[in-house]
Amino acid sequence: MASTSGKTSETSPNRLDVQHWYRRIYAFCQARLISDSDSEDAVQETFARAIKHFPELRTHDAVGGWLRRIAHNVCVDMIRRQQIRRTDPVDVHALPHEAPPDPAADRDQREHLMRLIRALPQSQREIILLYYYESMTYDQIAAWLGIARSTVCDRLNRARQTLKSELTTTGGAP
Repeated sequence: MASTSGKTSETSPNRLDVQHWYRRIYAFCQARLISDSDSEDAVQETFARAIKHFPELRTHDAVGGWLRRIAHNVCVDMIRRQQIRRTDPVDVHALPHEAPPDPAADRDQREHLMRLIRALPQSQREIILLYYYESMTYDQIAAWLGIARSTVCDRLNRARQTLKSELTTTGGAP
């Protein structure tokens, strides 16, 4: 809903609200790149490109998707340049699991799950990210990645099976 000043909750019609998007884009980049410094560089490059091209954006209603696409392209460019492995984020809180009563054990378990997710093939990590972290539907993921909906379902199911198997083997322990 637009405010009386003409600003939407996401952006002003004339400027990109970097503060609003910074944390989400940082998390998006951080999950794809190995080091925090690479993630910071990617975020800076993302916003530099976005600010440069913001006046050309036809509609400001889809700023989030537009920024994610720029961030994705920046990360891919960095990966190609530096030949580093990609990893995709997952909001581990969104995955079904029982939280242990010990916060330190919970942190260890989440870190273990993230290591397992990083070990997944890139195509499966991408689906996990978009489904759990970005809360996209199967159809949205298919459109975003340019693949069939059935491929999205298949990759997500394989990723879940792999994670379940690994967690069962280790008893969920790191």
